[in-house]
Amino acid sequence: METLLYCCCGLDVHKNLIEACILYGEGLEPDAVRESFGTTKPELKRLTLWLSAHDCYSVAMESTGVYWKPIFEVLELSAEYLENIWVVNANHMRNLPGRKTDVADAEWIATLLRHGLLEKSFVPPAAIRDLRECSRLHRSFVQERCRYVNRLEKFLQAHGFRFSSVMKDTLCVSGRKLLDILRDTGSLTRLDVIENCRRLRRSHEEISAAVCGNLSPAEQRLLKHLLHKLDSCQEDISSILEDMRLLSQQFQEQLAIIDSVPGFDEESAMEIIAEISAAPQEHFSSAEKLCRWAGVTPRNDESAGKMKSRKTLHGNPYVKAILCQAAWAAVKVRNSPFHDWFWTHQHKLGQKKAIIAVSRKLLMLIYLLLQTGQTYCPPEKAA
Repeated sequence: METLLYCCCGLDVHKNLIEACILYGEGLEPDAVRESFGTTKPELKRLTLWLSAHDCYSVAMESTGVYWKPIFEVLELSAEYLENIWVVNANHMRNLPGRKTDVADAEWIATLLRHGLLEKSFVPPAAIRDLRECSRLHRSFVQERCRYVNRLEKFLQAHGFRFSSVMKDTLCVSGRKLLDILRDTGSLTRLDVIENCRRLRRSHEEISAAVCGNLSPAEQRLLKHLLHKLDSCQEDISSILEDMRLLSQQFQEQLAIIDSVPGFDEESAMEIIAEISAAPQEHFSSAEKLCRWAGVTPRNDESAGKMKSRKTLHGNPYVKAILCQAAWAAVKVRNSPFHDWFWTHQHKLGQKKAIIAVSRKLLMLIYLLLQTGQTYCPPEKAA
């Protein structure tokens, strides 16, 4: 095979150990230099000095989980002379069974890099990585709040309070006032319902019948803990959302472009930029490649002229979740192409496949809009 790099390094990254191998020279049998490093800051500094001493300018690493992140950041900041720092997918360069050791893995990575047989993974710039950390933490806070909302609903149903039967949202303004009274007194009267329930579709008689009952002191304390936890979760969500707005100030133009797409708002626009970056065209050569990376494109699995499976790949679960959430909102926008396409195809494909197709359309649209710098303008319908 043709040698593309005279000198390169492969790193096999683990939690507490880094196995490194530098290959240099031409021909099929290059010289190898091997070394082991720890993952502490002094050891990472020693790694950068070792690479500099051997005039190695190209590094590829594979890792499980997030162990590659501190190594990547140190190499990115402390070794500006490096021409290429690649994070590669371990599944794409798996070593042969029976020959797999940490040292052999590092040499195998260097060998593949030397011959140009590796494809680097998408690693966004540092500003986007910071926004991504906040975005994913924000999503985990929202999921935690949803768990406690479900726990609250289970608690109320177990004790005979049918809030969700007469209110669209148990934690709406009227519902929360009633819950606070129930927490303090252990019961609700008809007067409490009349004074605190406004603009609800159900009558006061129906609401009173649904929320009458009594809580023991122990049950009141449980309700107090649940409401306190919900308030705490909401404070965390608001706080992390402010941090996201602060980090995304430099991407106001891109946020406005994504916000103009049906189904997206400020929050989801920040989340999608945190995952695909503000300029995905710099990292993905086409919208189709971005869709494949996100996991919203059907796979190709054909053998002997038969198509075995068209299931989507795993892709990026965060991007897929954001897109599916936005797609459900987009198909509810009347007179939009997404609404018309979904409701004319969902009976043929099924709702889940149709919503994935809408997600793909949204991602391709976002890619093209960010590439051209234009906001979304809905097409005019023919008369």
